[in-house]
Parts: sequence; C-alpha cells; structure tokens
Amino acid sequence: MPFFRRSKPVGTRPTDAQVRAAAAAVNRGDIAAANKVCEDAGDYHQETAMRIFRYIDVEAP
Repeated sequence: MPFFRRSKPVGTRPTDAQVRAAAAAVNRGDIAAANKVCEDAGDYHQETAMRIFRYIDVEAP
C-alpha cells in the first residue's frame, strides 16, 4: 500500500484584527471583506469563516 504524505497547507491564518475587521464589515452589511479574508486564508478558509462567525452580531439589521 502506498504511503501518501499530506501536502503543506497553502495560505495563511489571518490575525485576530483582520478577523474582527471582517466581522465588523459583515455587521455593516458588506461581505466583500469577509470573502477577501477567507480567500487569502487558502486552506484555512473554513477555520477563518468560523472565526468570523464568532464575531458577527446576529441582532444587527
């Protein structure tokens, strides 16, 4: 049976400041910042999206 190595993840984890800024933009109704942060995260996009969701205000209009 062949042995497969996992490749190194591509992308970078965004800082907390970037995540909070993206969440603030989403709270204002602009999702472009969150999309950009998630795209830049590469293989970490799912983790990044969950971090953004943590700071989204669900009561915002």
